[in-house]
Amino acid sequence: MRHPFDVSTRRLALALTTTLIVWAGCAQPDPLISVPDDPPTRILIRSVPIFDGTSLERTFPRDVLIADGRIARIAPSGSVKARADIQVIAGVGLTLIPGLIDVHGHVGSDSGPVWEGALPDPDRNLESYLYCGVTTVFDPGALETDTFDRRNAVAAGELVGPTMFSAGPIFTTPGGHPAALLQAMVPWYLRWYLLPRFTREVASVEEARAGVQGLLSYEPDAIKVVVDAIPLEVPILGGDIVRAIVDEARAHGLRTVAHIGTVDDALRAADAGVAAWMHGVYKERIPTDVLPRIAAAGIPYVATSVVFDAYADVFRGGRVATRLERETVDAAVLSSFAPVPDGYGPENLRRYVEHLAGTREDRCENVRMVHEAGVTVLAGADAQSGVFPGPGLHRELALLAACGLTPAEALRAATGDAARFLADDPDPEFGIIAEGKRADLILVDGDPTADITATERIHKVFQRGIPLERHPVEP
Repeated sequence: MRHPFDVSTRRLALALTTTLIVWAGCAQPDPLISVPDDPPTRILIRSVPIFDGTSLERTFPRDVLIADGRIARIAPSGSVKARADIQVIAGVGLTLIPGLIDVHGHVGSDSGPVWEGALPDPDRNLESYLYCGVTTVFDPGALETDTFDRRNAVAAGELVGPTMFSAGPIFTTPGGHPAALLQAMVPWYLRWYLLPRFTREVASVEEARAGVQGLLSYEPDAIKVVVDAIPLEVPILGGDIVRAIVDEARAHGLRTVAHIGTVDDALRAADAGVAAWMHGVYKERIPTDVLPRIAAAGIPYVATSVVFDAYADVFRGGRVATRLERETVDAAVLSSFAPVPDGYGPENLRRYVEHLAGTREDRCENVRMVHEAGVTVLAGADAQSGVFPGPGLHRELALLAACGLTPAEALRAATGDAARFLADDPDPEFGIIAEGKRADLILVDGDPTADITATERIHKVFQRGIPLERHPVEP
């Protein structure tokens, strides 16, 4: 019987084997974002209300002066004098917000349908993030050494993209997630390359500690572990091994974040001392008697509801593209999610998808409950099939607002709160608007503290004070 992923793996293999031959001669798409040839060094945004990433209110209109990549001055409207060397931008009808932060982004992913087997385009993904106002991304799972090289190239100004925080390969148990998916979906002649670079399959405390030590030369920003079963029957890391990873990382000044799925996963990760729950509890509703333990752990909760909804809807069709998706993604890709090929997916993956379809309300209720219990909710989209880098975060913000956060609280989850977590600093240099802070900013049309979808109506993106030029794809 034909393997259900034969079509996908054949296309992926063909793409990989021909890439080196034809890449140089391929017509690349026009860039989504570019840096002006001669960007202004001083910019005055005149009379603009501000959402600063800390408060939950917009200010009255203010003058904001940007100079040499920083916020130089915030003053009463009309009080800053315009000079010949200052570019002036009218802020009437707009809101100035910090550049958005995706706390669960994947730069090395492809967001088209899995069955198409398309190669990822990391540079294009970086452009898409910036186009959508995402100026900082935490990538908690990627190929070594690609993710660290890319992070360093962006930091050095050699590559246009959002500031990157990278964890590198994902720690899991032998045969656990994501190794199980790679085994199922990738042919043997590619697995040998991908598996050891994307995962660290550790079976003992000694292997766990050695695995962390082996990454130190790359200077990862965090360590990522999986305490979840995808598909539903695969093994999960034991608590002693998770604790060994956390302890070894902490000994070298690193925090560990954990991909979880159930309440038991969350508590196991919390007992081991992880710094964040990536995904939150998405497989079941959190019992009310357990909620105090979740809240007492003091661990940020990155819901990533959008990715689970995307997979829950994969067989339903009728996917409607958002404004930012239409501006950043080729129309042929957007229309390729339906119909789903006959026989797509092994039975165990179909059961997983069906489970996600049945727990949609539970995921939303969990977000509401943990938020009301005082847990810090952070915004992350988990870019992959059906979740596009940049547009996916805006979808996630809308879901957070639908699941109990106010628009301002959802926005803070992707700005000030996210920055404080990533920087591990109560007063970070990004993610908030204040004098002296880095000028990663967005001007949006309308008031996102009243209507979260206003974040999609982007007027201008600034990265380190430079007003970027945005180029939507041709319709």
